[in-house]
Amino acid sequence: MKSVAVFHPGLQHAHQLAWGLHERGLLETFWSGVPLSGAGARPLPFMPAQLRQRMRSTVIPHDLRRHPVWWQVLLRARALARSAPARHDYTHRVFHWFDWWVSRQVRALKPRAVVGYENSSYHTFMAARSIGAICILDAPSLHHEDAKRLIEVPSNGYIDEINRRKDKEVELADLVITCSDMARDSYVKAGVSGDKVKSVLLGAELPDGVARPCENGRRLQFIFAGTLSSRKSIDLILDAFAQINVDTHRADLTLVGGSEEAQWLTRANQTPHVRHCPNVPQAQLYQLLADADCLLLPSRFDAFGMVAVEAMATGTPAIVSTTTGAREIISLFPNSGWVVEPTTESIFRCMEDKVINRQAIRHASPYALKAARHFTWRAYRSRVSDLIADTLE
Repeated sequence: MKSVAVFHPGLQHAHQLAWGLHERGLLETFWSGVPLSGAGARPLPFMPAQLRQRMRSTVIPHDLRRHPVWWQVLLRARALARSAPARHDYTHRVFHWFDWWVSRQVRALKPRAVVGYENSSYHTFMAARSIGAICILDAPSLHHEDAKRLIEVPSNGYIDEINRRKDKEVELADLVITCSDMARDSYVKAGVSGDKVKSVLLGAELPDGVARPCENGRRLQFIFAGTLSSRKSIDLILDAFAQINVDTHRADLTLVGGSEEAQWLTRANQTPHVRHCPNVPQAQLYQLLADADCLLLPSRFDAFGMVAVEAMATGTPAIVSTTTGAREIISLFPNSGWVVEPTTESIFRCMEDKVINRQAIRHASPYALKAARHFTWRAYRSRVSDLIADTLE
């Protein structure tokens, strides 16, 4: 029955997909470049305590998993690159090395089906095709043509090779899984058959011990969680937030995550009433989300935006943009948040309304909790494993 191999150079939500396949008795093996904790896992004494705290846990047995941590070492070496384009191109070259390495193993494993991830499945799928295996592509972003329309990608020229490989991966795939209808539509618009592309929205689950505090007359607390980058509209967020406090201190903003470029940290430090927390363990992130009144996710593009569900799981509603897949959550569960255009003016007006009308936050919170109960990881594992099982049949 075990017949599906899952490969990912990083992690993203691959462990949840593999977990769902394991629950159905379909998982043959799961390889990722990020180690996980779980039953049977051997401790890694050389791993810094900070990294061990951030490890995700899984019930997938250790003998079904392989985590070549040297890929993470290679990825971390990108910090040596002196520019954003150089870091971008280097990161994707590492993904392509992982893809080539995995492809050498596929012929020996001989799985019935392979699940690969966007931009790391070019050689893997060709190897899978050579042994008659089904190819399933998990594509967590928009089609590159739509992505290019929405934001400029920093690259020193390697982007053409990246997109060539992406197109070939889609061509070789029997099934393409996206994480929102918005992302699915971008593939169909690019000419991919709608029968081949299916969307499965992601999820979140609240860890134990997270509690939502009382307001106690405090100023409104906004939060952003993710990479501080132009794609995530960090410039628009800081501009809008500065307008909120232009005359008096009316709100606070917490930024959680690393920065794509040093300029965003500089701007954050120069903006009054903004605090920055670097990457934190998952449980700590959930508590920060619970401590806030409203999440900001007005990205220039985000195929889904998982942090929106994570915030809603704590009762914190979200402001998301029209160019995020997370807007579909608010469409399905009206009143759980607000949808804005990714512009400074639109973001400011929505934030200003929440500062003035605190009752809107209180009204949205129970709807946010209701939405999060629908988008759990358990529900995602069931939906995605059903889809893959149907494809195998």
